[in-house]
Amino acid sequence: MTGLVIRDMQPEDEYFVSTCSHVGESEEIDACAAERRDLFRDLAARGGLFKVALLDDKLVGFAYGLPIDHASWGPLGRDLMVIPCLCVLGESGGRGAGRALIESIERDATETGLAGTTVTAYRDIPGAEWFMPAAFFERLDYRSVDERGTEVLLWKPFRDGAAPPRFLEPRYVFEPVAGKVTVDLFWNGFCQTSAIEAERVRDVCAEFGDRVLLREYNAENRETLLRYQIPRAIYVNGREIFWGYEAPKDGIRAAIEEALENSP
Repeated sequence: MTGLVIRDMQPEDEYFVSTCSHVGESEEIDACAAERRDLFRDLAARGGLFKVALLDDKLVGFAYGLPIDHASWGPLGRDLMVIPCLCVLGESGGRGAGRALIESIERDATETGLAGTTVTAYRDIPGAEWFMPAAFFERLDYRSVDERGTEVLLWKPFRDGAAPPRFLEPRYVFEPVAGKVTVDLFWNGFCQTSAIEAERVRDVCAEFGDRVLLREYNAENRETLLRYQIPRAIYVNGREIFWGYEAPKDGIRAAIEEALENSP
């Protein structure tokens, strides 16, 4: 399409991609982006793909591809390229950028000898129908492996005999510590939402001093991910607290205060 260019991420694209297109919105996002840029470079050295889309020389979207053994968000499998996120700015929708980004990742995955691509997509998320919609990938010939609530695990095999991926299966068991409120934080640096949330959890826990024990589990560590199979979660004394967006400090604080009040 005239005016549409797909390329590997260049240094001048890194800020746009590492902020998830939230350019200049907050110091919190910028600080997270600086750490994500370092992670992206490390992942690129291990076969990660970072693609950007330009329309008329303006950045309008990006997509990632990660070898499944380095995908902290899951799923599990072998010889597959995971597409953990696709973003096209709303005003640029309908001009082919999303399809072209995915096709570029597929071509590179094929050339490196991988057996297929896979994506965790979603159906029927009120207010977030734009985020990784399953119907979009199905139009690109992705087919369902499994469904879990609003999540749909899709894949596109490139050859016969390819093994399909499988969902992560969370394995969390609460281990109380006498005299402490414990906060179990599962996070990964690849996802901006998770990384920002983790920093907020650390800040709030520090407010309570030694009354609160924070235990962190970083899913970028492959052993940790395979053991617990949880890329993002917050548990306060074993009770999960969750917001679709980054957990707000007031909400984290309220959950800890409630746990302190209920502690024997």
